[in-house]
Amino acid sequence: MANHNLSTDPGWFPAFTLASVLSAQNVVVTEIGTETRNGQSVIHLSTGLLTQGGGDVAKLAQHLSQTDIFLDANTLLPSAFTFNTHPDSNAFLDLPIEIRFSDYRSVNGIQIPFRLQKFLNNSLLLDLQFQTAVLNTGLSAADFSVGAAL
Repeated sequence: MANHNLSTDPGWFPAFTLASVLSAQNVVVTEIGTETRNGQSVIHLSTGLLTQGGGDVAKLAQHLSQTDIFLDANTLLPSAFTFNTHPDSNAFLDLPIEIRFSDYRSVNGIQIPFRLQKFLNNSLLLDLQFQTAVLNTGLSAADFSVGAAL
């Protein structure tokens, strides 16, 4: 995979993506505002690398790292993430990716999306629908012993 495709978070796990954005020192988050997306009222946030100086390299780094986050305006749960991928041989050709999260259900008090959809270039590529989710099942000490994997 080309380096220019490593500038955005893959977006499959909203909590990890949001945590990495909030903890990064070189990322800027801009609130675009409230809008309607896929028939739902959402808060639109845009993130990207904060680069020093101007020039073409800085602009390209900002563009390659841009991720748009859409939060449900009522619940503030992630509704969609959008970003671009690019052919390995062309960092300037944008291929839009959208990850949609829906069918949130409470599992041990945590809201989990039970449906995830991935769109590539505005075409549905993957549609995952889960029946159950288990959180924090834990690992026993035996899972870490030398003979456990054998």
